[in-house]
Amino acid sequence: MTEPTAAHKFSGTEVLTIFLSVSSAAVVVLVLLGYGVALSAEASFGIPHAVIFNSTTDLLTLGGWAVIQMVLILDKLSEWSFYVRIWGATWPATKIALGMMAALVALSGIAFAARYLLRRWTWLHRTVEQLRGSTRGKVVAVASYLVLVLATPLFVMPLAMLAALIGTVFLVSVLSMVPIAGLQVGKAYIDEWVVGPEICTPLTSRDLRLQAQPPVENGRPKMKVSTCVTVKKSSGTEYRGRVVFATFNSVVLYTPEAGLVRRVSTEDASIEVIDKL
Repeated sequence: MTEPTAAHKFSGTEVLTIFLSVSSAAVVVLVLLGYGVALSAEASFGIPHAVIFNSTTDLLTLGGWAVIQMVLILDKLSEWSFYVRIWGATWPATKIALGMMAALVALSGIAFAARYLLRRWTWLHRTVEQLRGSTRGKVVAVASYLVLVLATPLFVMPLAMLAALIGTVFLVSVLSMVPIAGLQVGKAYIDEWVVGPEICTPLTSRDLRLQAQPPVENGRPKMKVSTCVTVKKSSGTEYRGRVVFATFNSVVLYTPEAGLVRRVSTEDASIEVIDKL
């Protein structure tokens, strides 16, 4: 009875470890996605991305929003332009990865060519065999050993630093793909649902909400609308604009007529959805 219980406990611990590892990785991905979303606001409007979020929780909120947007754009997988935009967005990281792969292929080719030449050069093997059996060969061996010991740090340390640098660059290139994805999702949303629409979302009464919605006619494009709000502070100050992004304690507003973009704190404030600015 003791052995199955121990095995059961080990299995439960292992499952818990895997769950925590996956959860930690998911949190990192969401944070990087949220950072990319914040960068999209700076790329589109010039507002510093660092003022959009105050904590990791804000980045998680923006990252979760990015995941939802990715799910909503799955219908674009059949469009060739979708893949062209992704290729253009990831090209900086892809260029670094291609350069590193080309360097590895070149080094592998040089190593293979060196081994092939050493096998073909029989005179080198004969010279080594002759030196092994003579006193001169022993002296050369000892001298070679000393040179090798003294010269190893001169070659190993730079090579180790180069390997660490290459590994760091590769890791950064891979991780940069996540915020780049968030950046592209955020820019696409801003262009399509913040800047593009001509009107704000109309206010709908209870009777209209209860009515059956008429079917959309084939070939008739849907009208895109933007979410507009007014933020009323307790001091009496009021801010109006189209919602770009929102976190727990702030909202980024865009005013299309004046082109103003501002981050407004929602602490001690009421938010009201409006149908026109």
